[in-house]
Amino acid sequence: MTRRISFLIFSSVAVLAIFAFVWLWNRYPNASLPEKVYKVGILVRGSGYEVAVDSYKRKMTELGYREGENISYDIRFVSAREELPRAVEEFLAEGTDLIHTYSTPATQAAYEITKTMPVPTPVVFGSVGDPLIAGVVRDFQHPGTNVTGVTSLSTELTARRLELLYEMNPSAKRIAMPHTAPENGDIAATRSVEIAEETARRLGMKLILLPVRAKEDNAAVAQRIMRQDADGMIVGGDSLVWGDIDMYIAQAIREKIPFAAFDLNQVQKGALLGFGPDIAISGEQSAVITHQILRGRSPAEIPVEVPRKLLLVINQATARAIGIVFPDAFLQKADVVIE
Repeated sequence: MTRRISFLIFSSVAVLAIFAFVWLWNRYPNASLPEKVYKVGILVRGSGYEVAVDSYKRKMTELGYREGENISYDIRFVSAREELPRAVEEFLAEGTDLIHTYSTPATQAAYEITKTMPVPTPVVFGSVGDPLIAGVVRDFQHPGTNVTGVTSLSTELTARRLELLYEMNPSAKRIAMPHTAPENGDIAATRSVEIAEETARRLGMKLILLPVRAKEDNAAVAQRIMRQDADGMIVGGDSLVWGDIDMYIAQAIREKIPFAAFDLNQVQKGALLGFGPDIAISGEQSAVITHQILRGRSPAEIPVEVPRKLLLVINQATARAIGIVFPDAFLQKADVVIE
């Protein structure tokens, strides 16, 4: 008897609740349940990624994420590699739902800290030279980890930058390459050097390697790159060098050395030419992947994407400053010409 009375009371309360919900819905048809506020931590190592971050946020807005309403961003620009793990830990302490990264070291730091969590926080990278070599995914089509994103191809494209210098001036033989020292453990930077060495041998060039061990070394290394020693300069997928790319650009112009850099941003700053992804579009691609994950899809199942667009950018103002005249055929290949 007691169970029957309890059941009747429960049923009555449930019916009243349903009637109340229907009444409220009819009275306030536009009302909605409280929406989750997603927290996204953005971790950047290196310079020039501001454009990508802005593009990422704009695309997220298009996808329905309104900053201050249903999403918040904690953006960290970190120079020193050893500071990356602390930034990741702070993201996690804040209850971050997803970490968005730029550079191989930033992505590796996020993966190493999150992979042992009972439920690993998803990581979406917007720029990693080679995620397989970096060890953050197991396969491009099926990453198999809590990490996926958009590769920058910055390591593989190192060869193309050397080839462009050769096409522009076949007599160029000595090419300077500032790079993160191998003992620093930056896999993308080390692989970039290997690719550069292989390409230089094929083209009959000599690579002048200039190792950088800490951010503070960039100024001194840049000053060592002299026209009497180098006919050209390149940079690989190297966030430590990119962090002070302005110093290398200034030295290249001062010494009248053709500098083949990474992307549009670096050429806008004064590098002679660049070949790499349109990072604004890569930011948009990363936002779409983020949206899929926040809506419940596992990063382990989302294929790694390649940049939808690669750009050859040349800077005519820099060319005039250092006394370079681009061949017409070379100019016709350019996607962007900065006057």
